[in-house]
Amino acid sequence: MKAITKRFLYVILTAVLCVVVVLCGQGNLSAFADSTDSVQQVYESTNVLNNLKGSTIGGKEFDLKDYPHNSNGKPQVISFVEFCYSYYAEKQSDYGLYIYVYNPQDVAFDMSSERNKIQLSYGSKESYSKYVLDFVNYSTEAGYEGRFWKFKVRLTDGQRTAILKELDEANRVYKISGIELSVKNIVTEYICGQTYTYKGYALGYGSELAQSDTLSCNVDGFDKYISLDVRSTYYRPKGTYDDGYTRDTLHSVYFSVPNEIIDEYGEMTAVHATWLNAYTAPILVTGNKDIFNALSSYIGKYVDGGSKESHSSIVDYALIATKAVEELRDSVDAALAGYYAYNAYMSCYNGDNMYAQNYDNVINYLRYIFYADGGDADNYTLPAEKLIGNKAEGVKGWFETYTEKYGGRLVNDRYSKDLFSKVDTKFTDVTISSDDEYTLTDNTVSDTIWKRLFGGSVTDRKSYTMSAIQKVTKDDISAYSDKSLFCDKYYIAESDYSYFTDYVKNAANKKETVYLFRYYQSEYVSNEATEYKRKTEWYLIGGNFGAYDVLDTNAYFAQTWVQLDFDIIDLTFTRDNVETVIPVIMSPMDIVPDLNPPVSTVKDGGLKWWQILLGIIALIFIIWLLLKFAPIIVFAVGKAVTTPFKAIGAVFKKSKERRKERKRQKQEKERQEYIQNAYDNAWSPYDETFDDFDDFDDWW
Repeated sequence: MKAITKRFLYVILTAVLCVVVVLCGQGNLSAFADSTDSVQQVYESTNVLNNLKGSTIGGKEFDLKDYPHNSNGKPQVISFVEFCYSYYAEKQSDYGLYIYVYNPQDVAFDMSSERNKIQLSYGSKESYSKYVLDFVNYSTEAGYEGRFWKFKVRLTDGQRTAILKELDEANRVYKISGIELSVKNIVTEYICGQTYTYKGYALGYGSELAQSDTLSCNVDGFDKYISLDVRSTYYRPKGTYDDGYTRDTLHSVYFSVPNEIIDEYGEMTAVHATWLNAYTAPILVTGNKDIFNALSSYIGKYVDGGSKESHSSIVDYALIATKAVEELRDSVDAALAGYYAYNAYMSCYNGDNMYAQNYDNVINYLRYIFYADGGDADNYTLPAEKLIGNKAEGVKGWFETYTEKYGGRLVNDRYSKDLFSKVDTKFTDVTISSDDEYTLTDNTVSDTIWKRLFGGSVTDRKSYTMSAIQKVTKDDISAYSDKSLFCDKYYIAESDYSYFTDYVKNAANKKETVYLFRYYQSEYVSNEATEYKRKTEWYLIGGNFGAYDVLDTNAYFAQTWVQLDFDIIDLTFTRDNVETVIPVIMSPMDIVPDLNPPVSTVKDGGLKWWQILLGIIALIFIIWLLLKFAPIIVFAVGKAVTTPFKAIGAVFKKSKERRKERKRQKQEKERQEYIQNAYDNAWSPYDETFDDFDDFDDWW
């Protein structure tokens, strides 16, 4: 074989590929006898339609009439090519994998996107993996532009070695469950469900004594796959870490599995998933309309508070988020040291030193701003849809609109890198089992006036542990009729309660079972921000925070971890200790939890801290006076209290005596009138009935 020249090798390879494509659905290659490119480059230089013409696909000779335009059709893999397999180590660099796709809608796939992928397994390997598809070319013949596409499976050296090590030389098996193709940055996965079994070798890649190629390919379909409708949710304990502003977040998805799968293969015991972790840049939520309107025009623009630029370009507002809930929002010390600082002039009084090191996050570029509906940021939760949009309704989110407007380097071929402060260097690719657990922290930090003045403390410390996989049924919903209790039991956001419970009920009607899959735990930061307005003569005062007026604390900064292109690859089911891995068909999705306001906030419009402090001092002084002069004070107070009542009593007594005297006088008058009447009528009241006048008086 060493005596074969490169020129002769290409001629032989051309003949070999003609045989391969007849068996596996490819077309004829032209011989590039004078080419100095690698064998892969020669193969890739031929157009997809030239490869297909004259080939046999599914036992039938390729005919363009069998592949018409279909506006409702879906892309299909019509061939999978194993290229130049060899058991000789020195020839394995020529090994490659290619797929041919029929594109009935004639849509333009995103050719440079790394989000085009194939999901496959090989050899005896049970689990599946995603591999990027590199665009090679598409058909250009008139009337069939873009009808057929050729892609190459991108393999790193490590991936190529792993595949070659796993394959059985005699029967090289590849199982393709689906392909993901991107159109205008929207990725959809399409079912393939085919097994390709290769045998033999192309001439020059098998035995050095072989006189002809022996390569053949057999294609079989398989229907053991699951299409999933995946939804996302999250859960945050009501408390925080000891710092008062950092909270745990449990990231979860849920989906339903046909009961017939569970009956045959057992309960779901593991999930294989991939995603790209990214941590957002600080997100500002404000309930102050003036500030929202003013700062919206500075999105994506450099602002330094006047530390480096001319004073004339200074924004009118500054925002400072203190590090912990117990710090005094209105103090100069708090303003000069915080967790976040936007447009804060960071020069000390003499202008020689910078205070920038006192802020953990100096924000020179504001990437996000949202207005709190109703104008109350303290009680406003920013919905995830504000960031990622709603594809079903055709609504774009902030990630997409910002990228379209400001551009820049892209993360995952989609979103501006400026939207994130951190992005993982590679996708997470992990299989999580039902035995895996998560533990959430839930600390309640005291939030009283004493805490604000003299420092806070943790008053209640809890933790929650839950399994990564949990089944949920209609009976579970009935058992916890209270929404809050149910959400705390199954660790889902209350805002997702109705969606989740409806999903469970609908799945039961379709004879499917719902599983919660908790795949990631992260930290969420939400910190209240004090909003300041610069005084017009600020530069005359030296630029320190004495030149700022406090407006309110009706705002907060937040940062959260998001998962881009979350994708479930396969599911594992277990019955009688036998594990069965089933590939999954689902389109990748971006997952973002809602942004909750800080747990502890200062109520705007209330008393300032120094006003409260003066009130407390005055109260303490009054109490001291009361204790020191208690006897005198009690006597004086008692006398002051009883005197009015005594006066009122005297008035009532005199009034009673006057009423008694008037009554007596009235009776005496009536008696005298009666006697006078007796005399006037010539009869005497002194008869035998009365012994004397006193008896008469008694009678009267």
